Amino acid sequence: MQCIKHMRWFPYRIPFRTDFITAHGILTAREGAIVEIVTNDDLTGIGEIAPMPEFAGDDLRTALAPLPRLASQLIGWELFDALDFLYADADLPATMLCGVESALLDVMGKSMGCGVMDAMGHTGAINRARTVGRVPVNVVIGVLSIENTVARAREAMHAGYSCIKLKVRGGHPDAEIERIAAVRAAIGPDMHLRLDANEGWTFAEAVAILAQCASYAIQYVEQPLPAADLDGMHTLRYNVPVPIAADEAIYDLESARRVLAHDAAAVLIIKPQLAGGLQVGRQIISEATQHGVQCVITSTIESGVGIAGALHLAAASSEVTLECGLATLHLLADDLLIDDLILDHGFLAVPEGPGLGIHLDRNALAYYKRH
Repeated sequence: MQCIKHMRWFPYRIPFRTDFITAHGILTAREGAIVEIVTNDDLTGIGEIAPMPEFAGDDLRTALAPLPRLASQLIGWELFDALDFLYADADLPATMLCGVESALLDVMGKSMGCGVMDAMGHTGAINRARTVGRVPVNVVIGVLSIENTVARAREAMHAGYSCIKLKVRGGHPDAEIERIAAVRAAIGPDMHLRLDANEGWTFAEAVAILAQCASYAIQYVEQPLPAADLDGMHTLRYNVPVPIAADEAIYDLESARRVLAHDAAAVLIIKPQLAGGLQVGRQIISEATQHGVQCVITSTIESGVGIAGALHLAAASSEVTLECGLATLHLLADDLLIDDLILDHGFLAVPEGPGLGIHLDRNALAYYKRH
């Protein structure tokens, strides 16, 4: 019987390679923590806790605060019981829940010789429909000048991506329309092009911009309005020619249910870090599908540990057919993995091997230790 011997965590701070600009502001570094669970047979599982305060989530201090208590409670517990206990505690921060769940699933998968989504299936959490070997992903381009944006878009096209996500912001509708038009002209008609406003538009700006985007074949626009404005999202959805996606509005199962009840989006953007882990992600996907709403799995620009978990979720979810937002590791100075996740012609390969199928680079983790 595999029981928990100890649990520990290692905060990090990894710089971005270049400043990343969105409607929320300028990001210069990513903070989080790697959590590790070791069993009585010395099997090790890892997960990632990577809150993103810019998305109205927890900060790292609040996300890590319950860990000492939780670690002391779980010592000696069998892995399945620990996972059930974790899911039953409704007061745990979402990002902490995601990280500890991942570590448990990783070590459970290793003990059973299967991947994390198979391990979840053994808990009854999901009925796994399929697992594919690779997942199509989009490339993300921040708020840059038209010239730099077009250059990045052409690079993505030549690298074999099928989809570009373009960060946009408010205040200059004419300039944004010009930038969107320039990207579409540069990449031609076949590549998918989606926009991400990160709550940065007013209703009037959203209508003004999106009404002129019909000829640019926009796949969808993420969170054009503030996350709390579900009535505005609903109205906008039926008054512009571009599908609306909810992003910041999705931060747990209940928030997803509110978006679905308001008929406020055609697509839900699921970030396992912010939603509360892989099981919650599966539940959201299932309920969205029942409403005829599509889902996309994306990162919060965390390290390779968190990306691997999200990649397993996407690969095991047959309902997810659109490109996922998981190709973000190149934005950070280091991914904390010994072997890089394989990105080829717009597809991320699912790591092989039991659990998450990855190996933590402990030297890199020590180098980027957050003091």
